[in-house]
Amino acid sequence: TMIAIPFILLLSLFHCSKSFSLSKTSQRPLRSLSSIQMSITLYGSQQTRSPLVDWYLIEKNIPYQKNSGRAVGHPFGQVPFLTDDTAEGRVEVFESGAILLYLADAYGGNVTPVQRAKYTKWIVWANSELDNLCFGKGMSGTTLDKPNRALDKLESILSSSDWLVDNTFSVADVAVGSYLNYVPLFFRNVKPSTRPQTVRYMQRCAARPAFAAAFSAEHARQIQDFAALWAK
Repeated sequence: TMIAIPFILLLSLFHCSKSFSLSKTSQRPLRSLSSIQMSITLYGSQQTRSPLVDWYLIEKNIPYQKNSGRAVGHPFGQVPFLTDDTAEGRVEVFESGAILLYLADAYGGNVTPVQRAKYTKWIVWANSELDNLCFGKGMSGTTLDKPNRALDKLESILSSSDWLVDNTFSVADVAVGSYLNYVPLFFRNVKPSTRPQTVRYMQRCAARPAFAAAFSAEHARQIQDFAALWAK
């Protein structure tokens, strides 16, 4: 049984700007989780890219509140949209990739340019290239089960490492794993059997409790079911 999400909503969620608002992490001290006290609000719903952000927040045990209402502070009125009331004032971030970058910078424990570069490149790649490979222009079709050099390279990387950064789960996997695990929900006939390492990576992501909490237990279960079919 597929998740009942209106197609027009799904279509619209993948037609948004790919711009990012990057900050200089070396100039801002890392915030303590104990000092957050529910200062973060995430505007969004299950029918948008908001679960990507939920996943990372849950993985890092960052307290936040969810608001399904209109994102008043977003210049284009879209979601996901995140606000964070800090000692320096309110931070407002839009675009799922930019939100992930902000949260990783502020709460992820990575404060140097060298550390930051390890995950930033994957988040930007997910939004700039993997998006199109997974869904095609205007949701026209996926390349996940078709010949493609970039996806072949990803398969090679995953053959020697379970996770993308230092073989440790990180915000990079949230960005990349989310896109990959959306594919079978949009394109039920996809069969990436020629990329077994990528499939196992999708399974590892979906098996994480925080993934199920963010996307739904049904979504997580479907990934495992699809992987079992692809293995036959």
